[in-house]
Amino acid sequence: MTPMVRMYEEQRGRPGGRSKPDHGVLESIVWIAYNNDLDPSLLINTLFEALENKVSHCGGLEVSCRNVNGGSAMFLITKGEKVVWQFPINLDVLSRSDVMERIKEVTLLKKVAKSDVARDLDIGELRFGMKGINVTAKIVEIPPTRAVITRWGSEAFVSGVKMTDKTGSIRVSLWNNQIKMVSIGDEVEIKNCEVSRFANINQLKLGRKSTMSVINQPITKSQPAILT
Repeated sequence: MTPMVRMYEEQRGRPGGRSKPDHGVLESIVWIAYNNDLDPSLLINTLFEALENKVSHCGGLEVSCRNVNGGSAMFLITKGEKVVWQFPINLDVLSRSDVMERIKEVTLLKKVAKSDVARDLDIGELRFGMKGINVTAKIVEIPPTRAVITRWGSEAFVSGVKMTDKTGSIRVSLWNNQIKMVSIGDEVEIKNCEVSRFANINQLKLGRKSTMSVINQPITKSQPAILT
């Protein structure tokens, strides 16, 4: 945290890192970095430097801190004589201790969003908001189904099935006949799904274009091994 940001936090009477970040500003920073072949974290560091020294440079960009007014600072980013961006940033955003981690999350989401082809990801790589991803994992828990009333007024059955791989675990909501497709121990492949959030916990969500298939089943007594 820079001295200026620290002074701002002391004036506010609270420690840094507790305010809600402006996600739109972080997305803008990532967008600017991508369009200028820069690492977004380097651009964040340049904003810190400009806040302290009025002017700083990152690649071919010049970042100027035009003024600080209360809890925000106005930044101007130029490339040569061309204005790239000018916007105010709430100092709460820069003062958060996890700002670099937030930038990494936005960066990962942008990479996934730019891809026209669904990506294969491990569970440990999943982040809220990701779309168009493929996940392969083993079913380890199938809770009893519960009846719910849909927004169209019809009754449906859902189960928050738990699946794991070598990097972690996550639940996926399966509905009606989807529940009957799987058993504990099955290895399933889910394609073109997204990461949603329920009760502040990430989970996989299957959409209209999603598919799920069982690619490996455990051997049971009723399913003897075939010897060759």
